Amino acid sequence: MTPVTATETLVRHVPAGPKRDELIELVRIGIKFQRQQHTGKRPGHLAQLVLDCARRAGPPYSFAQLLDQLELEAARRQLHGERASPVEKIDRIWQLATVHLPKRGRVQVPFKTLQNHLTDTKKKLREEFPALPKSGI
Repeated sequence: MTPVTATETLVRHVPAGPKRDELIELVRIGIKFQRQQHTGKRPGHLAQLVLDCARRAGPPYSFAQLLDQLELEAARRQLHGERASPVEKIDRIWQLATVHLPKRGRVQVPFKTLQNHLTDTKKKLREEFPALPKSGI
């Protein structure tokens, strides 16, 4: 037995006419919309890297702590090779971080992007540990 779709149900139970055609079109649009709902951008490797560095740094999760952790990651990469860390360089003068992302390769990320990821990370950490005060994060 084949499953009955929404459009088949409309054709069976609603009398023919312009109203039925309009309803069928709306159902088809809704089906297309539903298929698109779980596609799009999701937090990627850079967001995960910022989350990991923030966890290592610990509260109060400041941007200065994040930069220190990223510099440690860059040093780890220099000592142990590319597989040790994706962070190649942190340039505080130009305010850029050079990171190797799996899908995009070598990318220069501005500090503002890192700050945005840190803000999202703080929200996630606040959800994980609700006992932490908001002022401390």
